[in-house]
Amino acid sequence: MAKLKNGGVFILGHRVVGRLLSRFSIIGVVLTLVLLLAACGGEGTSSSPTAVPTSTVAVAATQIPEGTPIPSPTAGLPPDLELISPEDGAGVEVDAVRVMGKTSVDAAVGINGATGVTGVTVNVSPDGSFYYDIDLNDGANLIEVAATSPSGETAFQEVSVFYVSTTAGLPFTLFYPPDGLVVSEPEIPVFGGTKPDAVVGVNEIPVDINSRGIFSTSVTLEEGGNFIEVLATDIEGNVRFQTVAVFYLP
Repeated sequence: MAKLKNGGVFILGHRVVGRLLSRFSIIGVVLTLVLLLAACGGEGTSSSPTAVPTSTVAVAATQIPEGTPIPSPTAGLPPDLELISPEDGAGVEVDAVRVMGKTSVDAAVGINGATGVTGVTVNVSPDGSFYYDIDLNDGANLIEVAATSPSGETAFQEVSVFYVSTTAGLPFTLFYPPDGLVVSEPEIPVFGGTKPDAVVGVNEIPVDINSRGIFSTSVTLEEGGNFIEVLATDIEGNVRFQTVAVFYLP
């Protein structure tokens, strides 16, 4: 009986041990699967690109090596050029015309007119304005104005002016301002052409005339509409005049 008991105990213990081992085997399999899944997940994570904070990218993008020249926003651009007179296609009764305009203060201005003069350099005022008087030939005259920046970029304006002598006793043409002009500045230039020995008044105020017969002055405007009357007369009693309206809207 003792043997049986001992044998029974042995058999019972063997079964218990077998069950425990089988349970441990299942746990081992489960643990193995978990470890494999974790390993696969880790590999997937490690293969994805590392995210870089936006702030780090921004800082890296704005870093410029010391001594690197920073180009000017206007580098490589031609200067501004506005041609005020003469108007393209204008017809005049006098054999000279005043070319007037505005450009950048550091630009060099040249005018090639019907005189055939090439490379005429024009002085530019501190406010960027310039003017130059040129002689005209009969018929069509091509006038080209070029403004060049210090770095070499050039802006061009080209106009045609037609000179036809008048049958009137006194030639007369008002170059500027045109009738109906609207301006935002309280002072405006007034200029035109006639005979050099004529007498010219602008709003009844005498103005000077140069050797080409070009007269010029400036008029202070009142807010709103302004009439500007230009009158020319000569020793023979010939009279020519023109009235234009200019609107000053500050």
